[in-house]
Amino acid sequence: MNNSQSQSSSTTNNFRASQQQQEHADVCVIGSGAGGAVVAKVLAEAGLSVVILEAGENHDPSTFGSYEPEMLRRLFWDSGLRRTRDGAIVISQGRGVGGSTVHNLCYAVRPPQVLLERWGVPDLAANFKRVEQTLGVTQIQETDVNRLNAVIRRGSELMKWRGVVQRHNRGACPACGSQCLFGCPASKSIQNEPMRMGKQSMAVTYIPLALAADAQLYSNCTAEKIHTEKGSVVGVSAQLPSGHLYVQSKVVVLAAGAINSPQLWLKSRLSNTNRRVGTNLHLHPAVFVGGIFNETIDGHLGIPQSYYIDEFLDMEKAPGSGYLLMPAFGSQMIVAASLPGFGEDHQELMERYRHIAALLVLLHDRTTGQVSVNYKGEPNIAYRLRRSDKRMLVEGAINAARLLFAAGATEIVMPYTHHSPIKTESDLEIIRQRGIVPNDIMLASSHPQGTLRMGENPNRSVVKFSGESHAVKGLFVADASLFPTSIGVPPTLTIAALAEHVAGQIIESGIV
Repeated sequence: MNNSQSQSSSTTNNFRASQQQQEHADVCVIGSGAGGAVVAKVLAEAGLSVVILEAGENHDPSTFGSYEPEMLRRLFWDSGLRRTRDGAIVISQGRGVGGSTVHNLCYAVRPPQVLLERWGVPDLAANFKRVEQTLGVTQIQETDVNRLNAVIRRGSELMKWRGVVQRHNRGACPACGSQCLFGCPASKSIQNEPMRMGKQSMAVTYIPLALAADAQLYSNCTAEKIHTEKGSVVGVSAQLPSGHLYVQSKVVVLAAGAINSPQLWLKSRLSNTNRRVGTNLHLHPAVFVGGIFNETIDGHLGIPQSYYIDEFLDMEKAPGSGYLLMPAFGSQMIVAASLPGFGEDHQELMERYRHIAALLVLLHDRTTGQVSVNYKGEPNIAYRLRRSDKRMLVEGAINAARLLFAAGATEIVMPYTHHSPIKTESDLEIIRQRGIVPNDIMLASSHPQGTLRMGENPNRSVVKFSGESHAVKGLFVADASLFPTSIGVPPTLTIAALAEHVAGQIIESGIV
């Protein structure tokens, strides 16, 4: 199949109803996000035949619009409403070619080396360097720090807290703003433009390079089962809109994300003798803290996130806990959903939309949950914050509020079900008293991780450091499922670097 056929596979590869199409490949990659896209590109360029299966659509960025319900449906699993079993945490996961890199906000952060050493992974310095080059990672310039991030930095400096203007994988983007959460219409493939344009997601970087090396891409194609014989993978069956697909392969790479990868493993009834598959779930739960200012902020204009406060994340001294403070804002719909109150109370807050600056408290969680499957084979996500993590989130919310007051906020707004006005530092006791109660405060997660953890001990982990399953020969994992613990920082670069490492291990394994 040539490249033009591959890129339009969501239509050309859909067989007539009740028919089954078959493919033969060295490697079948399930998922096309930060992990799957990298594996596919590296293996295809090494001369292996690669088939990529993606459950979502192959987006044309120019079709990304401002009607948010449509973009939520197109870009996210469960239209952005995926939740933990108790409904307390909303989990945002990308669905479509490029995965979550299509909607993320482009922080390009390497994890602390001490964490990688704690995990026991090999040296990934060369992998990080190559990934950053392909994604076009650059330093965010001072001229690109918008009003929101400047106000946050002002507060951080007054508090004398450590922070920095970060790096990102974003080219020239003339209309950058909060709509970045719903895909970047300015994104252009690095193969089609003389210079990088817009968000450099996997959909416009690694996937085009994989296709140029003769990988095949099936979008709108949901993997249903991984098949094995005598303890080794032999292929994957998948559902197309109007038929079925079976990919026969010697290697299968699970890169569908830390919810969907264990879901497919369990649904396929693959070996799980140590009962670790789906356990060790970390979510990086986050709470939003807003500040209302007399000055105009217009946080919806410009690069959403450029500054970053890591004063409270020290993995040398406290490797298993802490939190980041990151600027956060959204479109009117997102902000409306985050603000407390009802009726006129809520309306009054929304009328201050242009005067709101917000921080995201991103928790480096110790809590672990579990992904299982229900009788329909759908994911069941169990996660309930332990007391120490609740206390850490309360501390983070209070410190975020203190920063906003220092920056000039006249009132602090928390995403509680009922509005509790916080207008002075003494009022911050309200946050401590209310605490973190499920379904009383809105919590969000964009970084599920850890459910197929890597490690050398087959009794305590699911895959080896090579990414290959302890129990199933030829089955590799290349997404955030690999993480042994919470990573604590935005994970995209780490997923991609680990995926490149896994691709190298597949080549060296001699299986294909």
